[in-house]
Amino acid sequence: MRTCFVKTTAVSAAVLMGLISTAALSQSQSDEHTYFGVRLGLMNSDSDRFINIDDVGFDYDDGFSHLGYGLQLGHRFGNGWEIRSYYDRLNTDVVGASDDNGHSYGVDGLYNFRNGIYLGLGANHTSFNDASDRFLRGTLGYSLPIGERWNARVEYAYQSASDFDDQYLGLSMNYAFGFRSAERTEPRPAQPAPAQETSRDSDRDGVPDNRDQCPNTPRGHVVDDEGCSVMVEQNIRHELIVNFEFDSADVRSRFYGDIEELGALMRDHEDVSIEIGGHADLIGPDDYNQDLSERRAEAVKQVLVERFDISADRISTRGYGKRRPVVDEISLEANPRNRRIEATLSTTEEVPLTEEMQRRGY
Repeated sequence: MRTCFVKTTAVSAAVLMGLISTAALSQSQSDEHTYFGVRLGLMNSDSDRFINIDDVGFDYDDGFSHLGYGLQLGHRFGNGWEIRSYYDRLNTDVVGASDDNGHSYGVDGLYNFRNGIYLGLGANHTSFNDASDRFLRGTLGYSLPIGERWNARVEYAYQSASDFDDQYLGLSMNYAFGFRSAERTEPRPAQPAPAQETSRDSDRDGVPDNRDQCPNTPRGHVVDDEGCSVMVEQNIRHELIVNFEFDSADVRSRFYGDIEELGALMRDHEDVSIEIGGHADLIGPDDYNQDLSERRAEAVKQVLVERFDISADRISTRGYGKRRPVVDEISLEANPRNRRIEATLSTTEEVPLTEEMQRRGY
């Protein structure tokens, strides 16, 4: 249980540090506002929890069996961050005794992504009847807009302390008020509209509707003078390595996912062909290893053709025997690395140029 606490703390801290470093590159999904909400959820208590009634210990029910309901109040800033406080009343379910009550309250810092997913880290105080503890609490949730001011949220939270680890799964309905929008009051600095233009810009790409030849351009795309996405060439390179057991040309199932990735790219780029090169370790005769490397290349080709529906005409195979080792030695470490196939897909595709790509110097 303590190991889980350490891992939770480290992962949560790493997530927040990553979010802080990228916040400057992100745009908020909605305007700055304050919100109020009602909460309903279930708590899964730590298996070590129990209640002492008349000097007799009773365990709490397993699983998400403790009903929680309450309120929350938060403020979302214009850059996707928000701070939230909440209070939940708990109906604790006791095995072999009458149910009792508890409560849970705390404060979270949350970050909202464009797709509605949010992550958070905060401090929590939870009381199961007479047992109270302070927790570090990590949250993963999804927010679904319902109208202009309402949204519904579903979230999972894991909280850990020195004595107990608890989990929470819940829903909330929230009402937003006090909107403040910098976007609606400040001109777009990158592409200001000419003074004589008074037409509406529905997709907010900087080109008025009366000149926009590509309405509803996705947010974040760089557009030309007619409001259409600027397209650029992007290089795509994908490498596949599949390792084999000693003296075997059987493809192990744990590599099917990697092979499927290559197959998906080949379906997306039907003009691309690949060569699969088979290799062997340095043990055994040259002739035998040459044949073994060819069979290994053919085995991966068959997986692409039969399992992932890639035309055999687009795949060539070649055996290199033991002439191209990754590690030029015979050892327990080197041998498994040398028993392999290698294949590389390299092509280009036309993609929309985004503002983030420009910031990265594309």
